[in-house]
Amino acid sequence: MARFPMADAADDIADAEQLVLDELSEAVRISKQTLVNWADRGLIEASLDWGISADNEELRLIHISPSSLDFLRSFAEEYRSDTVSRTEARRLLRLIDRNQVQRLIRQGSIKAKKVKGETRVSVGSVEDYLMELEAPGD
Repeated sequence: MARFPMADAADDIADAEQLVLDELSEAVRISKQTLVNWADRGLIEASLDWGISADNEELRLIHISPSSLDFLRSFAEEYRSDTVSRTEARRLLRLIDRNQVQRLIRQGSIKAKKVKGETRVSVGSVEDYLMELEAPGD
């Protein structure tokens, strides 16, 4: 799995692109929760902000450096195709109860497969599940 580029002091955050977090999440197919976590931990050079839409609704904005945006676009597909242990899936889902992951697998909400006798969870299915939870109610 590729590693995140550490935020480079030479990157000029003044050149950062301002994007709506929902739109970036959809474009790269990574949940808002994960993108916010990566920004908070400094794994991508980005900052979060709030804005107002033309319809006078609050929007979550992300200011992301061009190099981080390029990396994110290229890394997203590889990240989604990876598999993780059920323990790591619990961390991604922010679940404490280990039985909840097993229930989500049985329900088909997230996908798992056996790798060398160990159950591995698809990161893409975890991200899809998180994005489904984040979607506004219809």
